[in-house]
Amino acid sequence: MKVKRFLKSIDGLSDNTKRVYHNTLLMLQDVVKNSEPTDSEIEQFLTKFKPTTLYRHKAAIKAYLEFQGRQWPFTSRRFRSPRDVAPKSVPRQVVDEIMAAADNEDDYMFVWTLFTLGCRISELMSITPENITDRGPLVIRKGGNETLLVMFKDHVPILKKYAMKKKGRLFPHNYSYYRKKLRDLCEKAGHKALTPHVLRHSRARDLRERGMELDTLKDFLHHASITTTARYTMVDGGAVANKLDKIESGGRDVV
Repeated sequence: MKVKRFLKSIDGLSDNTKRVYHNTLLMLQDVVKNSEPTDSEIEQFLTKFKPTTLYRHKAAIKAYLEFQGRQWPFTSRRFRSPRDVAPKSVPRQVVDEIMAAADNEDDYMFVWTLFTLGCRISELMSITPENITDRGPLVIRKGGNETLLVMFKDHVPILKKYAMKKKGRLFPHNYSYYRKKLRDLCEKAGHKALTPHVLRHSRARDLRERGMELDTLKDFLHHASITTTARYTMVDGGAVANKLDKIESGGRDVV
């Protein structure tokens, strides 16, 4: 298996995720008889894991197969984990309480920005003062593409004001630092520990509960691959930006 070549080809993932992918693929490699795993070998490998750990192993193998130009060989019902059904999330009130537990601006802005954008931690860590537009920041997405993350128009000045105090990346630490920081803030606020990615799911839940349609939410979260030029459509006031403004302003039409 071309594990090392695969890991070098993927960008935008945290160091922790890369380690998880690496460990999964090495375990799979140990049971593969030939140079690459067959569908049967993948199935036998995955059936050994409990639902709580299945998701990360499946994600690693799916990414590797895509790198190889292969399709996922199983139906959506096969190896279905709890995360496939209901991603972990918390209500908006819980996120507000976690932010309130921050005793400095950097910690507050880390949680606020991650939640407000509904982004991945790797995307958050790519934000610089120079790439914040009037509609939101341009970030480096999983896969290395630059993409606009749309913000409610009243939120952009908050991020810009914070960015004025920074040189280089706004959030310059590594994934482990931010995961621990969030865990500490959760404990301080009296809540169970969350991972940064749960804030992304929580933002999706927040917008969905306040009326954002599923197709618009999909675009807001960038679940589907998009080209670099898609960001210009959003900057010019595309559907995602307009609907986000309306939701954030309490349903009023925004001029």
